[in-house]
Amino acid sequence: MAGKTAVIFYSSTGNTEAMAEAAAVGARKSGAEVLLAPVVDVDAETIGTQYDCILLGCSAWGVEVIEESQMRPFTEKLKPFLKGKRMGVFGSCGWSRGAWLNSWEAELHFAGGIFPVRPVLAYGYPDEEALGKCEALGKAVAEAPQE
Repeated sequence: MAGKTAVIFYSSTGNTEAMAEAAAVGARKSGAEVLLAPVVDVDAETIGTQYDCILLGCSAWGVEVIEESQMRPFTEKLKPFLKGKRMGVFGSCGWSRGAWLNSWEAELHFAGGIFPVRPVLAYGYPDEEALGKCEALGKAVAEAPQE
């Protein structure tokens, strides 16, 4: 069930942006109308009220947390709108095992988001396998049945 899908990301090096682009390709393949945008260019309330599916991407920062000046505030503002939203998260890092992605997913799930598939992690610039997983993530989220 493809609907309006937002793929929102924070990327300081281009790694997570490449992942976001692949996720957007997957969502488009399902027939979804897709917005692909850096987090700095969007409003959380608009995304939360006007999109059926939301994919969020961010690299690990500090001690395995999401970026705190743009993505963290966006996430907090988005939470009140997540009940029943189909979602996915993804990100890149250089050292982690993805704990920040799992924590972020749990936090968004607790706020009401529905996650049809697990987060996608890449180490550094995403290789072909990671890009394929991102594309599959976008497609799975866009095609997930609405609950």
